Amino acid sequence: MSNEERAITELHDAWVAAVARGDAAALRDLVTADYEVWNNGIPAMRGPDVVVAGMAAALERHAVRQHFERLELIVAGEWAIERGIERIAATPRAGGDEVRRAQRAMLLSRRGADGRWRYARGMTCALPPEEG
Repeated sequence: MSNEERAITELHDAWVAAVARGDAAALRDLVTADYEVWNNGIPAMRGPDVVVAGMAAALERHAVRQHFERLELIVAGEWAIERGIERIAATPRAGGDEVRRAQRAMLLSRRGADGRWRYARGMTCALPPEEG
């Protein structure tokens, strides 16, 4: 594994760990100032403040476990492009059944002037039931 692959994997691990412990504020340092993500059926989330607020609201209502299965990683200079399958399990904190979702994900990360990789762009779309 190259240094870039290791650093990008550590970025994923930091995100998953923050979500698992319900720490939306920790996500702020994992995204670029111009971060934007497009998720299925909801408005684009733009910037660290929006992602933290959106995730805080979701994590207040649900305990969430995420897993990203990387299918491809391309590193080109200061940019990295990944595609894979994201699996999410969300359990309502007020009680109820766990909801599971699988979706395709395209992630673009950018290495900052400080040498750290952060998420810069993302896009997800739901998998058809037979692929989930």
